[in-house]
Amino acid sequence: MKIDGMYKPLEEVSYNSIPYTRGPQGRINRRFAQFAAFQIRYRWFFIAGLAIFTFIGLAGLPRMTTNDNMDEWFNEYDTIEINTKRFEALFGNEDQVLVLIQADDVFDPGVLTMIRDLGAELLEKVPYARELRSLTDISISMGSDEGIEVRSPFEDGIPQAGPEMEEKRAYIMSRSSLVNMLVSDDCRETWLSLSLYSYEGENESREMYSVGQAAQKIITDPKWQNPKGGVAPYTLKPAGIAYTEWEENQTVMAETVKRIIGGFVVAILCLIVFTRSFRGIAVPVLTIIGGVGSVFGYMARLGIPADSNLMTLPILLSMALSIGYAIHLVNSFKFHFRRPGQWNFQRNSTSPNVSPRKEALIAAAGETGWPILFTAVTTMGGLLSFLFAGIGALRWVGVTSALTVFAVYLYVILLVPVLFSFGKPKKNVPDIPPGELSGNIETVPSVSPLEIYPSGTWIEQKFYRFGELLLKRRKPVILIAFLFIAAFIPGIFRMTVNLDYFSFMGKKIPYINRLAEIIDAKIGSLYTYTVMVNSGEPDFFKDPQKMRDLDSLAADLGALDLTKISGTRPRISSVTEIVKEMYRTLNSDDPAFYTIPDDPDLLAQLLFLYEISGGRDLFNRISEDFSTAVLTVELTGYDGNRIAKNVKAAEEAARTRFPEEDAAVVGMIASFAEMNNKVVYGELKSFAGSFLIIFIFLALVFRSIKTAFIGMIPNIAPVIIIGGIMGYAKIPLDMLTMTIMPMLLGIAVDDTIHFISHINLELERKKSYGQAVLDTFAKIGRTLGTTTIILCAMFAVYALSPIAMLFHVGVLAIIGMTSALLADYTLTPLLIYVLKPLRKRSYE
Repeated sequence: MKIDGMYKPLEEVSYNSIPYTRGPQGRINRRFAQFAAFQIRYRWFFIAGLAIFTFIGLAGLPRMTTNDNMDEWFNEYDTIEINTKRFEALFGNEDQVLVLIQADDVFDPGVLTMIRDLGAELLEKVPYARELRSLTDISISMGSDEGIEVRSPFEDGIPQAGPEMEEKRAYIMSRSSLVNMLVSDDCRETWLSLSLYSYEGENESREMYSVGQAAQKIITDPKWQNPKGGVAPYTLKPAGIAYTEWEENQTVMAETVKRIIGGFVVAILCLIVFTRSFRGIAVPVLTIIGGVGSVFGYMARLGIPADSNLMTLPILLSMALSIGYAIHLVNSFKFHFRRPGQWNFQRNSTSPNVSPRKEALIAAAGETGWPILFTAVTTMGGLLSFLFAGIGALRWVGVTSALTVFAVYLYVILLVPVLFSFGKPKKNVPDIPPGELSGNIETVPSVSPLEIYPSGTWIEQKFYRFGELLLKRRKPVILIAFLFIAAFIPGIFRMTVNLDYFSFMGKKIPYINRLAEIIDAKIGSLYTYTVMVNSGEPDFFKDPQKMRDLDSLAADLGALDLTKISGTRPRISSVTEIVKEMYRTLNSDDPAFYTIPDDPDLLAQLLFLYEISGGRDLFNRISEDFSTAVLTVELTGYDGNRIAKNVKAAEEAARTRFPEEDAAVVGMIASFAEMNNKVVYGELKSFAGSFLIIFIFLALVFRSIKTAFIGMIPNIAPVIIIGGIMGYAKIPLDMLTMTIMPMLLGIAVDDTIHFISHINLELERKKSYGQAVLDTFAKIGRTLGTTTIILCAMFAVYALSPIAMLFHVGVLAIIGMTSALLADYTLTPLLIYVLKPLRKRSYE
């Protein structure tokens, strides 16, 4: 029953009587409004408590340590990981520092002198340096008066150009195991390689970076870059996992920091434009600093390291959500602040003064506090689904991001009512007399706020009219929206899961161009995997037939599509090359004897002779008890799917040649290829879990399965559109793209929950579905658009990055958030209006 056009007064509540209905939504909103009134009354206590909490958290940041150990991406029981550890136990570190030297003639004495001196400096100054292999540091079998000796052609020094140099050149170029392996057949390219001891300590990635950093400092020294004193021109092109991973780390870190700072600055500029309020800017800034700083600070106090590869994701998410949460609350405050006196407060004479400002804050907290909490909980639930991905690094980012979301929510919900409660009353609006909010309050009218309050801004009126137009054209709008979304579905089936390193990083990065040039070189390659055959039987490979099987396996591996071919020769390193070279040397260097001898005793003698003659390569390719042999395969590039197929084919070939032995593929590249698929499919499961969690939350909160389905549509639509675009544009789905998807989902679900919650509240105020939709557009339509514009502006900074993966993140994020907003502006209100899923009851 109404009184003078108003609803019947509510009963008196324990602290502040708040003007909301007795319906479920109204009861929840009243609690948030009561808490806001409590905050305002004791605001100095809240300020002091939050300041102390923040200070303690930020004080923990100096203790923060980072962990970039790639082992976190693998389960210790993964097959490749197990076999790699076995390989390292036998042969040490598979990683190397490599330098491709290109010159008109690599046998020029000046070039050889440079190679010798550069190698010596690397061996001396690079951590974990083990031994060199280059034209000036190789072991070659040579005939002598006593038979065979293994020595370096330049161990007595580098001769000047002339007959002696030509003799050494001719002998090196006659070795089948060296031509188009160590040196190109045209003598214009050669490799310098520095093998490494196994990394020590718990964080192998950090040790690897130390190797890359030290090598980069040496190789880029100007003294090696500018030939002087008549030395023939040459170029140095460094490579190797340690070197390139260090370069990637520095490049990505610098670019990411630049984009985060740029996005932060753009967000502040947008906040200045849209809020025109110092406090409206201060709240998101303080929230980002306090929320992120406190989470990382307290984690540091607990001794939990941050994952340096993924720590930017919680920071990005906090920036996005702090802006979204703050704008919803601040804009709601402004909406009510422009409409003072809309409630009839009964006060007693002993209470303090309550200004329209504080009333507006209480109303704003009541209307937006619950939707903001609900969005935070659903986002946290979605992120915690990463716990089931089975990958340590993803578990860390899931928990950390969830904690960051919770911290952002707390800071926003505490800071806005407290900070905005300070200030003078609005001009030309009479202040409300002194009195405490402890009496009965009559509810707001059930008609449009634009009709009751002509002071509604033009943008609110525009959104109200937009809602009217939308309801009138609801059928064609719904049809067009679904047809538009459906157009992207075929593209999803064209998506591929892959990690092509050059496409992932992009050719605009200088070191990527250098790596591409190395790949294109005649003897150039960047990546390798190793096939390990373990018999468990000492002297197993002293059997000629087993050695021939190993040689046949090398031929099988050479036929795989990713194996690098230099000239006509597959780039595969094996102990069989040493045996064949020794057998040829023993037989007057006759090329016909470049084969495996049939006599087992002779084979054993050749191996023993190479060992005692000082040959350095033997036990890099076979174990000291001759039970385990390895073949190293060099690749033409890094394509995750193709590498995975080659690795599988290599394993099958090895098991075919050695059915009774333990054959496996090991190496970081094989692990990375396996990791991308594992991460993507693990994240897909987590992503599906996120949808399920959000669906359950929506169904429980709104007590309607139908409402939950409607609420999921604006969140599924961006995923379909992004997936379709990626499929049509042939952008592969990689681990970075999948890692940011839950972040976009968390942002998208924010607007949906606010829209449905406001409609539900208006329905409890006895409004029709149509009026509820129109009033919701008027109240929060601008806010939804504002938050999306600011977030898109932030991610536009990423779209300007020269790194392809960051560019894709920026573009896809903008597309995702824009499509989510359009779905919330159209499908969410129209489907609610048409299907009427919410319970419409009288709560008088």
